[in-house]
Amino acid sequence: IENIHGDHAYGPIRLALTPFVPAEGGTILFAPPGAGKSFVGLLMAQSIHQGANKLWPVVERKVLYVNLERPAASIWRRMGGVNKALGLPINAALPTLTARGKTLKDVVPRIKAAFREGRADFIFMDSLSRAGLGTMVDDDNANDAMDSLNGITLSWFLIAHSPRADANHVFGSQMYDAAADVVIRLKSATGKGKIGISLKMMKANDLPLAPADVLSLFFDANGLLDVKREDAGAYPELVEQSTDDLRALLDYLS
Repeated sequence: IENIHGDHAYGPIRLALTPFVPAEGGTILFAPPGAGKSFVGLLMAQSIHQGANKLWPVVERKVLYVNLERPAASIWRRMGGVNKALGLPINAALPTLTARGKTLKDVVPRIKAAFREGRADFIFMDSLSRAGLGTMVDDDNANDAMDSLNGITLSWFLIAHSPRADANHVFGSQMYDAAADVVIRLKSATGKGKIGISLKMMKANDLPLAPADVLSLFFDANGLLDVKREDAGAYPELVEQSTDDLRALLDYLS
C-alpha cells in the first residue's frame, strides 16, 4: 500500500510510436480479415525495433514479434517489403517467434524467457484470436488472456479481428477493449496496385484521440513495394467527418 498523490513530474504519457502506441501500455489494432492489418502491424513493429521514423515518430524498443498466424516463409517475404518501404537495409532483422498452430498459452514460457534474458521489452502479437483460452466471447477467458500478457510486460500490441457483421469493434468480449489503453480501427480500400488504409483511434486512456492516419500501401507481384502517408482526402470513403466538424457546420448554417 502506498499513498498516491498528484505529481506533475510524471508529465505526458510516453509513446513508443506517435500517436498510436504507448511505451508502457496495451494497444489493439483490429479490422476484418484481409484488410492489411498484419502489414501495418509489421510496419509499426519494425519501425519501433529499428528506430525508423519514416511513417511515425518512434522511440526505439526491443520488439519481439509473436507470429501465431502465418508460416515463417510468409513473414520472411513480407519483411523484405517492410524494410524496403521503411528505407531500411533489406536484411534488417525483427526478432520473431513463429509458432503457427500454437496459441498464446503455448508460447508464454518462451516469451517470458526472451524478456528475462533482456532480448525483448515489447510484444507485438498476431493475433488475439490465437489466445487459446476458450471462446473469445467469454469475459473470464478474455481477462485470462490479458492477464497473461500483463504478467509479462505492460508494453504489448495485439492484432485482432472484427466481427463479420460489424467492423467497428474487436470480436469477442468487451473485456479486450477494457484491458487495452489504445484501440485502433483499421479500414481499407483496394485500388489498382495499392491498398488505402485509415487508422482511427476508438479508445485512448490518458491520451487525446488523434485524427485518422491515412496510408497507401503499394504492391506488385512480389509483395509490398512502398508505403506513403496521405492526407484525409485521398480516401474520403475511409475517413468519417468528425461530429465536432459536423456540429460546427450546422451551427454556422443555422
